[in-house]
Amino acid sequence: MAGASACPDRDPALEPSTVTLAPPRVVHLDRIDHGLVTPAGGSRDLDAMLDRARAAEADGVAVVVVPSGAEDASARHHWPSTAQALAVLLATTSVRVAVDVVPAAWEPDAIARFARSAAGLAGDRLIVQVRGAGAEAFAGALTARWDGPVVVGDGDLGTHA
Repeated sequence: MAGASACPDRDPALEPSTVTLAPPRVVHLDRIDHGLVTPAGGSRDLDAMLDRARAAEADGVAVVVVPSGAEDASARHHWPSTAQALAVLLATTSVRVAVDVVPAAWEPDAIARFARSAAGLAGDRLIVQVRGAGAEAFAGALTARWDGPVVVGDGDLGTHA
């Protein structure tokens, strides 16, 4: 009998099926080097970043990444990424937000304080992604100070979705 179940008393509709799940999607937002506002552009760039993050969230994206300043930029060009990440956390409700951190520009204590504050304001949706020279050591020091997710380099952010 073609198409019959191997067990005559089992309903074929109840047989287990294979489901393939797509990996969680990650969207990298555009870098805004000037912070939150500029005299010339006001908050247009930040508004565009927040709109893109909201659209990604509505589209089912699991993680949005807020990039750091350029790796070779001075430390003062890196603080905007934390402010922008907080803005994205507050503008969204469910998407995870990864903030890109370069060890040369930060101290683990400062990022841990930021991460705890962000989690207090927006729940446990923050991921810290550490890139560049000294990333492993920085990540180790950060995880000793903050119990949230820390990804080194281009690690799989989707595993924290």
